[in-house]
Amino acid sequence: MTAAAITRLRSQMAAEGLAAVVLSHPHDVRYATGYHSVLERWTQMEPFAAAIVPAEPASPVILVVPEANVGILAVLNRDAPRCHFDEIRTFDLLNFCEVGRYVDPDRPASRLGDDAMAIAGAIRGSCQPDIAAAVAVALADHGLADTIIGFDEHRLSAAVQRRTAHHFVDALDLMMRVRVVKTEAELVRYRTVGKMADRVIAHAGSLLHDGADWNDVQARICDFMVRNHVIPVDDGGMLFGGSYEGDDFIPDLFRTAGNRALHQGDIVILETQGVLDGFWIDINRTAIIGPPTPAYQRMHDILRDAFLKMVDNLRPGVSTNSLPQIGLDHLRANGVAAPEKLLVVAHGIGLMPLEIPLPFPAAGLAGVKQGFVMEEGMLISLDSLFFGAKHGPCHMENVYAITSGAPEPMYQAPLELMVAAHTPEYA
Repeated sequence: MTAAAITRLRSQMAAEGLAAVVLSHPHDVRYATGYHSVLERWTQMEPFAAAIVPAEPASPVILVVPEANVGILAVLNRDAPRCHFDEIRTFDLLNFCEVGRYVDPDRPASRLGDDAMAIAGAIRGSCQPDIAAAVAVALADHGLADTIIGFDEHRLSAAVQRRTAHHFVDALDLMMRVRVVKTEAELVRYRTVGKMADRVIAHAGSLLHDGADWNDVQARICDFMVRNHVIPVDDGGMLFGGSYEGDDFIPDLFRTAGNRALHQGDIVILETQGVLDGFWIDINRTAIIGPPTPAYQRMHDILRDAFLKMVDNLRPGVSTNSLPQIGLDHLRANGVAAPEKLLVVAHGIGLMPLEIPLPFPAAGLAGVKQGFVMEEGMLISLDSLFFGAKHGPCHMENVYAITSGAPEPMYQAPLELMVAAHTPEYA
């Protein structure tokens, strides 16, 4: 990560009197160092890497990784300096590292081997039997024993405590407050993510037509995402939609397998989610198969205008808890049936789809009712979901960078209703 990220982290640490933080959640490790690997996607209970950031600016940022993964650091930095650290500490992962130490006389020299050996010069100390031992030795070597240290994982703190005494502080909330305000480098990266989000949502809309199979639509969206280096949210490319039983198509169901073709008049909620360059795509538009009724078109346009009114209030110093009432008032003023069915959530987004800088557990009702005050540099995803049934649901979502003036949209896809009336040759 950039020096700006470490500077921001250290300023927050100083405010809480921490001598260091030990980060082992994959998102926090990536934030502090840029390190990531496919191992983190195994979703194991135990961490496979850690970052140690002492509060003292002159102290090194320490990356703790399996010895066998040192070559990954060279791969990450092959095209650009994406992984940053001052020191490396290593540990054994299963018996991968043990096997890797044996020299294969038949393996020819390679550029990767040379680059890995160059990085190996940053390794300090000996390879430890596990991640807790490696962290404990590093803390002791840098004079951080018996100091106040923030951990984002209590289990790691407890395991380190058996080797190197320290005073534990939970750093989970601190890291959320740090990460929710982006550095300029992160905003630059997210603008690229936004361009891909526009392509994904446009492709999703292009797949809709009378007679299209819902499961096939999802599969085609996933294929498009993967071919463009986007990791889908899970086994589907979209969060909403699907059929339930027989001819019942319910666009608000979460990740429901379809068992019928789309028909004229079906409302389709397209919320495509996935990860590109570590950052989340989260874009939501409403589509309809065939021409909409005048009543539904009018309702969609009212929802769009309510959304834009809320966007006007995405400013520094404004609390996110003020936004739902703005949307509700606009729906009521324009005679929308059951306006209370409007769900509005404004949340940070970045390495995670929901970044809410409130004390854990922030994903409960407090995340909306209490809200949080927006700051310049935040990336805010404004999610407006209307579940009204008279004319059907209508959802939209965009991500905005909070600036000193008007918010900067990260997605450029129009907020208009997407009308799918064509029938492609492959249908």
